[in-house]
Amino acid sequence: STIDQTGNDKAIRDAVKIAATNEDDEYDAKESYYSIAHRIVEPITEQSKMLVGGQLKPYQLQGLEWLVSLYNNNLNGILADEMGLGKTIQTIALIVYLIDCKKNSGPSLIIVPLSTLSNWAAEFRRWAPDVTVIQYKGLPHVRKMLGQTIRTNRFNVLLTTYEYIMRDRSILSKISWKYLIVDEGHRMKNHHCKLTQILNTFYSHAPHRLLLTGTPLQNNLPELWALLNFILPTIFKSSTTFTDWFNAPFATLPSEKVELNHEETLLIIRRLHKVLRPFLLRRLKKEVESQLPEKVEYIIKCELSALQRCLYHTMAKNRTLIIENQNGKSGRRALMNKIMQLRKICNHPFLFHEIEERLAQSL
Repeated sequence: STIDQTGNDKAIRDAVKIAATNEDDEYDAKESYYSIAHRIVEPITEQSKMLVGGQLKPYQLQGLEWLVSLYNNNLNGILADEMGLGKTIQTIALIVYLIDCKKNSGPSLIIVPLSTLSNWAAEFRRWAPDVTVIQYKGLPHVRKMLGQTIRTNRFNVLLTTYEYIMRDRSILSKISWKYLIVDEGHRMKNHHCKLTQILNTFYSHAPHRLLLTGTPLQNNLPELWALLNFILPTIFKSSTTFTDWFNAPFATLPSEKVELNHEETLLIIRRLHKVLRPFLLRRLKKEVESQLPEKVEYIIKCELSALQRCLYHTMAKNRTLIIENQNGKSGRRALMNKIMQLRKICNHPFLFHEIEERLAQSL
């Protein structure tokens, strides 16, 4: 069971303030700050039986345990594993674990780039076919029909994009989301961007938040502040708190605004990183490479097509392509980079638009 939210917020707030103002920048996961944040410990030694698409690697199982710890302790977090270590799979494992072991069937809102939406859906079908997933996208009339479906609340996960979260917030923000998950969460580093403001304004009722990003934290004060504000909204409600905790130690008067020098800025950044550590998990490939499958490389050689061969020989012989224009007149097209043009021929002859048009006219 989860702990009382009010008492937990106060304990974490006190711990965060100590971490933010403590001059000792060393950090150990066994120290009190981490222990206060992750008070409830739930070991996970095996994946849910609902997760059927494969076997989680040991580091992914550890990632799942950390995500469940966030949930148990009413915390938000950032899963920042290096690209290729399976943040999508670990997120799906969390959703499945909540459904199977915590009896929390959602719904969860997962916001992803349009380019990865279909991949997310495919991974859900592969790993968790029993989880009901809706892809919210398409033309207005399609989304209107989907809106009627989601109002029934007979689904576990809704996948959508940043654009639809903003465009259709009148529909989507009315759902009682149990989890808000943002893929490519580095977009949240800008506190003033429209997506961040809309999520904080219209979707703030979601009790749990998770950011996914493969980008490491940067030494940038505004970016770190934006992340703190998003994952710890009850603690960092305004920039006033930020100033009181981080800038005040450098002021000689209580209300004095301080212009920090480079060394003081770096000190604050180190403290910000320390504040974030219990809420952030990042592993690199070099750290878990013994658990990764060996790279398999397939090299398949294929012959040039007749059109590719003709163009290639013409280019190699004349260093130009003879292209007939729309008026039927012959002209010579000088090609400044021979190697690049030969590469384009090998990739596809229609990269030369004139060739495609000429061939189409001959059909």
